[in-house]
Amino acid sequence: MPKKATTDHGEIIHFAGRRRLFPVASRADARQIRLASREDVKEEETRIGWPAYFRPFIDGRLVFLYDEADVEPMSSGVSHCPDLAAPPSASASAIRRRAGSADTTSTSTSSPIE
Repeated sequence: MPKKATTDHGEIIHFAGRRRLFPVASRADARQIRLASREDVKEEETRIGWPAYFRPFIDGRLVFLYDEADVEPMSSGVSHCPDLAAPPSASASAIRRRAGSADTTSTSTSSPIE
């Protein structure tokens, strides 16, 4: 099944709930957010509420990329993509910005839209 993209907060919350995931942020940089399971939370992360999780989505006009068939938690999404489609080389381990600068890695489950 191909990856899906959404900006619907309810859809994201339901996706997380079906997989027993919740939002966490890095203690060092609260902008580094991701979804995690109880077993997946790292020592340098703290659990956050949904409003704090969605703030970067709202401020950065980001979309949430996910794969319904994937049973493993996604810790990040993929790329700057105006059409909301993930590039064929998309992986769940890095955020790639196609805006011209070098690739960057983040732990956000999102990608910017224009």
